[in-house]
Amino acid sequence: MGELAQLQSSLFLRVASASPNPQNFLETMGIRIALCVLMMALSEPAFAQSQTTGEFWPGAEAHVSLPQNWALLGFVGLKKGEEFPYQQLNAGVGIGYRWKAITKPHLVNIDPEKEQIFVLGGGYERLGTIQSETMDHENRLVLQGLIGFRPTSAWYVSDRNRVECRWINGTYSTRYRNLLFGLYDFAIHGFRFSPYASAEVFYNGAVSSWNEEQYSGGVEWPYKRILMLQTYYLRQDCTTCTPAHLNVGGVTLNVFF
Repeated sequence: MGELAQLQSSLFLRVASASPNPQNFLETMGIRIALCVLMMALSEPAFAQSQTTGEFWPGAEAHVSLPQNWALLGFVGLKKGEEFPYQQLNAGVGIGYRWKAITKPHLVNIDPEKEQIFVLGGGYERLGTIQSETMDHENRLVLQGLIGFRPTSAWYVSDRNRVECRWINGTYSTRYRNLLFGLYDFAIHGFRFSPYASAEVFYNGAVSSWNEEQYSGGVEWPYKRILMLQTYYLRQDCTTCTPAHLNVGGVTLNVFF
């Protein structure tokens, strides 16, 4: 992915050590988003020469709030093409701790994690193929930290750093992921919806490189305090995956307890 990817990766790593000042963070975020767009534009000729496929990813998540700011997460989904060209069932469980609520006045998000400045979590994921001709599987142990804030009452911005310990068909490797997420809340005559965009980069220890990028945009559709439907489009570019480029439409149903 060349010098541009190396520059982008250095910017993503700088966020973790940057000043918590929202103004400084927002400026860094703007630089990163601009760089992501520039990289996509400059890489477009290469995309046209590589394999690109379109897929649909359905999923569901259950969020359970516990006493003393603890929470449980369970999820399941179907994905095809994320790293391999066949269908995989992805399921897992996690536990998280939410620290320090956002105090700026705003429309309350029904996702409690988007109401916290810092969330630390860990969990286990299992990915397995559901096609009879393949037997690939993966087990993951995950640790992640998320920093979120509201630069204005309508905007929510977060940066997530995630480390994955992976066993793919018994072979161990590690992967680091950094996800920048931005969301804007609308309320029109009592109807709530929140468009969002995100950019994520991956460092794969098995190949010792920043080998993957994902860009997405979508809308969150909350219903009361119980349900939220998340619809999105995702673009994946990966130098070591099959296919190398992926266009995804997805729907995730979130249930909150």
